Amino acid sequence: MSTHSESHYSSGESKATSGAADAVRKAFAALPFEQKVATLMRVELDMLGDVVETVVNAASRAADEIADALSGSSQPASGSGATSV
Repeated sequence: MSTHSESHYSSGESKATSGAADAVRKAFAALPFEQKVATLMRVELDMLGDVVETVVNAASRAADEIADALSGSSQPASGSGATSV
């Protein structure tokens, strides 16, 4: 476990976050081995879910941008100044 000096913090919020992280570390250290393993597995699965969600969202945004670009390329841009009389 690493220790941090006060000079590493730029705000009270980061100090509070560090204090919360230290509390979690202490609580984790107090767990029996089996619960530590189960907790780590849950954390890993949560992180994997976050990664999958991020990748899916990025792919969806990219597909939307490609579709917008392809559909916009065949239509004239609005405000081009060309009007029919």
